[in-house]
Parts: sequence; C-alpha cells; structure tokens
Amino acid sequence: MLEVAIVIKIIDNLYKAWKESKQQLSIGITSPYTAQVLEIRERLEQKYKCFDGFKVKVRLIDELQGGEDDIIILSTVRLNCGGSIGLLSDLQRTNVALTRARHSLWILGNERALSESESFWTHIVHDAKERQCFFNFDEDENLMKFIIEVKTELDQFDELLDADSFLFRSARWEVLISQNFRNSFGKIKSFQMKKLVINLLRMLASGWRPKKRNINIICDKSKQILKKFKVKDLCVVCSNDIVNRSSYIQALKVWDILPLVEIPELVKSLDITFCTYTDEYINRCKEKYLEGVLEVPMSWENANVIVCHKRSTEALNGTSSSSLLLMKFYSLSSGIVDHLITSCGGEEMEFPFELSSQELEIVHFNRSSFVLGRSGTGKTTVLIGKLFQKERLHHIASEGFHELNCCISKDNKTEDGESAEEIKESHLRQIFVTFSPNLCYAVKQHISGLKRFACGGDSSKESTKARLDDIDGSMEFTDIPDSFIDLPPKLYPLVITFHKFLMMLNGTVGSSFFHRFPEARGPSQGNTSSSKSLALKTFIRMKEVNFDKFKSSYWPHFSMHLTKNLESSTVFTEIMSYIKGKLQSGKACDDRLRKDYISLSGRRVSKLSMQERERVYDIFSQYEKRKMKNGEYDLADLVSDLHHRLREHKYEGDKLDFVYIDEVQDLTMRQISLFKYVCRNVDDGFVFSGDTAQTIARGVDFRFEDIRSLFYEEFVMKSSCEEAYRTSKHVKIADNFQLSQNFRTHAGVLKLAQSVIDLLYHFFPQSIDVLNPETSLIHEKTPVLIESENIEKDFTKMFKRVGGSGNNLTGFGAEQVVLVRDDIIKNEILNSIGKHALVLTIMECKGLEFQDVLLYKFFGSSPMKNQWRVIYEYMQKRNLIEPDSAKSFQSFNEAKHKLLCFELKQLYVAITRTRHRLWFFENMGEHCKPLFDYWKKLKVVQVGEIHKSLVEEIQVTSSREDWKSRGVKLFHECNYESSKICFQRAGNTVWEKLAEAASLQASAQHISGSDTKMAHIYLKKAAELYFSIGKFELSAQCYCESNEYEKAGTISLEKCGDFKLEEAGECFTQEKGCNRK
Repeated sequence: MLEVAIVIKIIDNLYKAWKESKQQLSIGITSPYTAQVLEIRERLEQKYKCFDGFKVKVRLIDELQGGEDDIIILSTVRLNCGGSIGLLSDLQRTNVALTRARHSLWILGNERALSESESFWTHIVHDAKERQCFFNFDEDENLMKFIIEVKTELDQFDELLDADSFLFRSARWEVLISQNFRNSFGKIKSFQMKKLVINLLRMLASGWRPKKRNINIICDKSKQILKKFKVKDLCVVCSNDIVNRSSYIQALKVWDILPLVEIPELVKSLDITFCTYTDEYINRCKEKYLEGVLEVPMSWENANVIVCHKRSTEALNGTSSSSLLLMKFYSLSSGIVDHLITSCGGEEMEFPFELSSQELEIVHFNRSSFVLGRSGTGKTTVLIGKLFQKERLHHIASEGFHELNCCISKDNKTEDGESAEEIKESHLRQIFVTFSPNLCYAVKQHISGLKRFACGGDSSKESTKARLDDIDGSMEFTDIPDSFIDLPPKLYPLVITFHKFLMMLNGTVGSSFFHRFPEARGPSQGNTSSSKSLALKTFIRMKEVNFDKFKSSYWPHFSMHLTKNLESSTVFTEIMSYIKGKLQSGKACDDRLRKDYISLSGRRVSKLSMQERERVYDIFSQYEKRKMKNGEYDLADLVSDLHHRLREHKYEGDKLDFVYIDEVQDLTMRQISLFKYVCRNVDDGFVFSGDTAQTIARGVDFRFEDIRSLFYEEFVMKSSCEEAYRTSKHVKIADNFQLSQNFRTHAGVLKLAQSVIDLLYHFFPQSIDVLNPETSLIHEKTPVLIESENIEKDFTKMFKRVGGSGNNLTGFGAEQVVLVRDDIIKNEILNSIGKHALVLTIMECKGLEFQDVLLYKFFGSSPMKNQWRVIYEYMQKRNLIEPDSAKSFQSFNEAKHKLLCFELKQLYVAITRTRHRLWFFENMGEHCKPLFDYWKKLKVVQVGEIHKSLVEEIQVTSSREDWKSRGVKLFHECNYESSKICFQRAGNTVWEKLAEAASLQASAQHISGSDTKMAHIYLKKAAELYFSIGKFELSAQCYCESNEYEKAGTISLEKCGDFKLEEAGECFTQEKGCNRK
C-alpha cells in the first residue's frame, strides 16, 4: 500500500509539472504482480483518463511487450531486506520493463534487498549510484512528509523500528528520553497509545511544532521554557537542552509522560533543577530558528565553552529535584523504539545512556590510560562505555562479522562450511577484570544487555535466572574454560574476576600450580584439562589462605614476642604487598629478600620501623613454614608461580586486544604485572581504573603513580617492541584521567570526605594520589554530629518502640546501616538492639551504599585514642585555630602516628557509604573532639542532639521485598550473617537457611587448617541445610569438603542430573581410596 501511495504522489507531481508545459506526456506504471497493478489501476487510471495529452497506463510487465512510454515507473512491491525478489529474478521479464521508457525510468523499491539479491539487480543499483541516479525518499522534503503521513494513516509502524529508516535519518533534532519517561512509557498498556506517543516524538524530531496550540510552560523561578504535548489523557513534557557533539547543538529532552494532574508537581521540581543552570545556558536553550515551517536546532562552535551549571547553587529541596539533576538520558534510536514498543511490563534492557563530555573524552581517547576517581564518579561506567565502543567500531569495520559468528551451527561451522577456527582471527578480544565477584556480575549483566540492545535482541531474563541459580556466590564461570587457549569467540568480551583470570592463566602455561598438591589431584584429572576436577575445586576452596584464615588459623600460632603491638591486618598487608607482592619477589633468594624488605625505611612503601619490619619478616618465615606444613597456599604463591612459568614458557593463549582492569587498587604490583603477558598492545590496549583512598583491602597498599611506573617499566619497556621503544624519543607514560563529578553522593557528604582526604595529603602525601576535589550537583543536609554522656543508653532508646505488622517493619530500614569499627562493637550493638537494624563493620561495607549511615563510636573505639590530637597541628598550620589557643598537641611523627593513615582511610570509606544522610554517634570525650573541632571550623557538619523528633526522623519503614533485596546484595558480598538478618526481616525462610548454610561453609573453610573436627561439623550441618532447600549441588560439595564422599556421590548421582555423573564417579572413587587406607 505504501508504494501505491508513493506512485500516486509521483503522478500527481508529474501532472502539476505537465499543466505548465501542456506537452504530450505518456506514463506507464508497471509491476510483476497482478494485485499491485489492480490496486494502482483502481486508484489512478480513472483520475487522469479525461486529460488530453497526459496519459497514464497501468499494466503488468508481461503486457508491456512491444510498447513504449515517455516515463516508466516500475514498482518492485514485495521487496524487503529479508525477502526474495520473486518474479523480478527473471532477467527476460525484467529486461522488458527496463527497456520500455523513451526518456525516463523510475524504479521504486528497497535498495538493500535489491543489492543483496545476488542477481543482476546488484549491478543495476551500483550503476544507478555511479551515474548519480540513485535517490532516497527523504532527499525530497515534500515526499518525505507525505510518506510519514501515509505510514501513520496506514499504521505501517514497523518502519519506525528499522535502523535504516528514513524516519530516523531525516530527524533534525536529537531526542533524549529520560529514565522517568522510559518507566512511565512502560506502564502504558495500549499498543495504539504507545504508537501515538512514538509518532509524536518522531514528528518533534523532524522539526514539527504545533502552531495553533500553546504548548509552552514558563517556569516561575528559572524562566526556562517547558513544552507540553497532549496525547489522549497523557502529556509528554519536554525542554530544549544543549549537547556537546562536534559543536554545541540544541537537543530535545523528554522528561516524562504523565496524566495532566501530575504535571504541576513535575514542573515545580524541574524549575528547581533549572535554577542550577547558568543564565547563558538557559538563554541558549530558548533560542529558536525556523526553516520554513520547521523548527530546527541552533548550534554554536565549541571553541567557547558553554557552562551548564552555576559554580555554587542553593540546596535543592526534596529528593525529586535531586534525582532529576542526576537523571540518565538515552538518545532515541530505532533500537530503543523497538524495545519501548515491544517490551512487556517488568522487562528491562540496557540502553547506552548519554555520557558527560569528560566521560566521552576518556571513551574516545585512543591510548592506554589510567582513570582515577573516588567512589561514585562513574569509573566503571566509563570502562564499560569504552569497551562497548570498541565492540561497535569493530562490528562496523568487520562488515557484519558478528552476524557471521551468530550463524555458527552446533557442529562449530558456519552455514558455508567454514569452521570457527578459520574465522577466529577476525574477532575482537577484550577482557574486563575486577577483584569483586559482585561488581563482575553487575558489569557482565550490563555489557550483555548492551550487546542484546545493539543486536536487536529481546530483553530475555536468562542472565538474571543464571545469577539466582548461582546462589552460593562462588561465581565459578562454569561456561568459561580455565584456559585462554582457543576460547570460543562468543565468550568475548570476557568479563571475569581476577581470581578467574589467575585460574585461566594457570591452565594456559606449563604444568598447573596445583599439581604439586596431592589433595588437588582427582583420580580422573588429566594434566591438560581446562576444567577443574571435584578434588581440585574442593582444594581451591578449602586450602586458600586469605586474611580471614590468616587471622583465625595462623595469627594465634605465631610467637607472641613477634606479634606484640602489631595488628594482624598490618602484618598481612606487609607480607602480601611488600614481601610477596613486590615485582622483585620470587627472583631473589631468601637472604636477599629479607635484606631488601628490612631496608625499606627511607621509602614510601612500608610505614613500619626497621625493627618492626624485622619482626614482620620473622612472622613471614613462620607463616610460610606453617602454610607448607598445612598443604595450603595463598594467591601470592600462585602469582609467583605464574610469573616463573611465563618467563620459562611462551604464552600460547589468545592474544588479547584490549584489557580493562577496574578497582585496580585491590591488586598488588605483581598481580597487575601478569597482564603484560596476555596483551602486548601497550600503546592503546590497557585501561586501569580505581581509587587509592579505598585501599583498605587486606593485603594491598599502593598509589596510582606506582602503577604508572610499573606500566612504563614492565609493560612498555619490556614489550615485544622493546628496542623500538628504547630508541624512540616519544616514549610516554600512559595518560591520567580524573573523574571528579560524583553522581551518587550530595555535596555535603563530599565536602566532609574531602576534609579527610586533605588530612591524608598533609600527613601521608606518599600514601594517596592527589586529585581535584569532587563536585556534585546535589546539595542536601549537612552530616550531623551527636555527642552523648552515655551513647550506648541513648542509642538503645531509639529501638524501644519497634515492631510492626503487614508488609512494613519499623526501626532502621533496609536502606539504612549502622557502621562500626570491628566485630567487637558490632556484637555489642546486636546484643543491645537485636535485629532491628543492619549493623556492618567498615570492612564489610566496602563497595556497598545506603541511603542513610550512622557511624557509631568510630573515635571512641579507635586505637589512636589521644593521638587524634595531632589534628590540631594541621589546623594550626592552616590557621583554623587561634595562634594563642591553649590546645596542647604532639608534633606529627610518622613512626608514632603510623595508624593515622589507615584510620583516615577507614573514616573516608565510612563517610562515602551514604547517598543521603550521615550521623556520627560518639561519647563526649577527648577522642572525637579534634576531628569534631576541625569539621565545625570548616562548617561541614552540624551539631545534633538525642531527642524524640530525631529518633522519628531517623527511623524509616521498609517492605519485606526491600529487606530481601538488601539481603541478596549482602549474600553475594559473602556477608552471610548480615544477609540472614535481612532474610529474617523479609520473612523468607528459604533464603534464611541458604545464608545460614553458606555462613557455616565459610566458617569451615576459615578454620579448616586449625580445627579440622569442627570444620567437618560445620560442613555437615551446611550440607543438611542445603539439601533441605533443594540445593543439592551445594550439599554434595559440602559433604565432599568434609570427606564424606559416599554421601556426596549419592546426591550427585540421584539429585543433580547427568551433567554431574562424572563428579559422582569421582566421589565414589575417592571413597574407595579412603577405605583402602
């Protein structure tokens, strides 16, 4: 029907031109299909029958034989990009149609379908383009408008979903839809209503604006102009904005689609938001330019920066205005329209949202780089954006390689018989690595969603289901082999944890590190297997020494004269970062290693004195002997072995093109240097991202400057092009980028956090990277200091009136947390208030965020005690206290005040866990006074008191679903005890049992080296709990770890399906071996 309408329009235009000339003109319209000919004939032939000199004849191609006309119009009708060309594949029939015109031949059809038909039509289209006789409909403005009208009338909405549709190519305005609009649009039930809304956005993008209706809403305070477009009983609210592309250009921002009664509240919130904009910015948004009847966007050269937000803004009232400032926007495209129209309620697909100009600069930067930023500044978002951009560019450059890859059949061959191995070299190999399994999962989901969006996939829930099935939190990546050799192209881009990266390297080069341990060798394991045997998986889980196992199973056994006045966490950090984690570790003999470590006093690295380092090294020696006796290992052992093997053997795995390492502050130098073996693209193949203010991870301590030096010395200078780099005058250390705008936390919290960073800069300048202060568009309540003569008693009062019924539970909500220093204070609170608040240590909350944070007795429980008074020295140097002040304080001494660095970093992490409100609860005393005086002088805090209204203000309600959601997050952070409390509040017994079982299993792993009998009791109880809730694989795993192989094998055989038969057999073999002993 569309081609019929177009033919009619063309004939109408020819008739208008003929009326002016009155010359004889004959027009022949033809098609190979009878139905098309009859439809055109019925609508057209009678209309022009009576005009002398203007003749229109409509015939089948087969009826043209022997006749000619001045103009021939050939309608190819059924052609589309996925169909056959049908009757037009007949060369003889088509030749008749193409040779019947005396002066002009017009062919109507789909260019892609004709070109890709692998027939003579490919040459015809090419010839037309060569002779500049090829035209798109949208090149004629009048014809384009006519087609849009016809499509709307004919309800041919599928064209809107075509990425190559002229409806998108001809858009004059970039349309940016907000997350709020996306959510509201998803609630629209009527398919017809959805089409009307999309059609409105399409018309607005083309430059159409209604003339008779007043659509403008002028905001009272900001004077910004909003536009309101009514679609039946809903209103679409938009405004002009400015985006920075190759130049500054106006764009249309769609804020929401709402019922009319809700518009005033949105306008009020938007007005507050627009008050943060500069006058110049708003004036540019208001400018208007017309081309005929169309309103087209204004543009300006970007030589002069157009500043959006004022330098300082008044506090925004309410969370709605704050959320609007940080709203995500998506550029409307065919893919997004497709999803908006076809998605069902509740389904979500990742859209590539708009990045800031600074983020885009990093994404488009084409060399290796370092991205620094505090928590919430969008570091991970930038890395994902950079990875996704590389995927898209490669997809375009390889001319549909991904489509070819998608066609590989089950026997690993393409439809043309080409094997996957023959085409693997054309595939892009990117890898994203992070230490945290939780962050890894989130990134994997995000990238998977973006890939589905880019490929036009549906928003299936398979990936979500997979995560729910992987409830033990182990993230074993069972679909990814433990080797980099010949990985299937479909696995890229590879998103894995650092632990998985080590396992894959271990399976790629030489003999496995774990072959030296008899317990790790299963009866059926081959040396070249890329998958783990049951014995190996059990060994890796039970025998790895992390900080928790170091503290529980090793620390109590070290000589007391060595551990006196030393923290276990400090010693573990020294061992992992400086003794075993340095680049030179593993190369030198024991005497040299000891000498190198003890002589570090003059450098930045270790903060301990020489005498303390001597004791630490002796502890290290005892630790290594005990570890060997226990048949255990730590990650540093595996890393050292990998370095040795990679020096001795050539790396034969996939050569990676691009490597993205997020949260790099969680890795040691030797761990980072492993990446040089898998990717030799030192010019532009690496991006490192992280925040050294959060290096409170046990066993890690360094700065980004250290990584930059490492990259230059180990990656650049030792690359395969070493000589070229050494002789080049252009050798350059990779660039640093800093992200300073925080998208999660308001300015009040950021100012307080910056005050802590300033103290680190002053006292420990070598321990942290110097970055610009963070900024935020949001200004909310200043953090509150609360001092009490009996904070324990007053704190308990807050939870006297708790309880609730139905779906709402009173007390602290699921988005609130009480943060404490250690497990001792945590247990005190839990004994006092029970389960009416979520209580976490600062270490446990790393990587988590909450709406509200209450930091309890941080200074009162600090081992620094009166040493906090050294803060007054800094205040005096910064003229923050009077020169004649009577305050006494000691001068700073790095050896004496060595704990201050770790204390300040912990304080920073605690402060930055909140998105909204923050309270400090402390007993009146000298310990908290120096910091409180410092903050009061900077005016970054306010003083509060314990009273009834404060308690009511703090307490919130959360639904059972909120508690379950928080519990799942904590569960996947391996914080099983706290997650169990959340599941109890949610009333979910299955998840509660799951958390209890996982907690028992984790406890068993921690004490396996020191109390085997109790570990087996824990594992048996965990196995029973897992079995009771249908988690049979986990139950079998626990029985296997407790050496009850027969039970493990029986469960694997009877409950776990065919894919566990091999493990069942291995269990029965192990049981026989034990009986023989």
